Amino acid sequence: MTQWPSYGLVFEVPGKVRGKGRPRFMKNGHTYTDKNTVTYEKLIQASYLKHTSYISQKSVRISMYICFAPNKSDTKKNKLIKLKNSLWPGKKPDIDNVIKIVLDALNKIAYQDDTQVNEIHVLRHWNKEEKLVICLSENGELFRS
Repeated sequence: MTQWPSYGLVFEVPGKVRGKGRPRFMKNGHTYTDKNTVTYEKLIQASYLKHTSYISQKSVRISMYICFAPNKSDTKKNKLIKLKNSLWPGKKPDIDNVIKIVLDALNKIAYQDDTQVNEIHVLRHWNKEEKLVICLSENGELFRS
């Protein structure tokens, strides 16, 4: 079994960053998750599993770096301002929806249950390419009562 290194595991999810979609309701009362959410969750899982199949049983810390690319229509000046991160991104997806999709995607893949996640850091910033960078590390043994 491969364990995360002492500093944790860092992996990238390429492409447009998505947040967790709202549940959809059918006429018969059943709910389902929309196709875009399911597809992005599978991409997160596949990106994790490229590095390891380790499932933590300890307390987990997650850091997420949501990287947005400047718009193609931005002027050179605006692109430069954005890439220097002098201007913070004010666009969708919202941080809370990104947290939710990552926690749900990694549940039973990187950790037994998302109740193990006891610390989350999230930063949205500009980058040359759009992607989501996820860093996972363990905080030690879980308290068992």
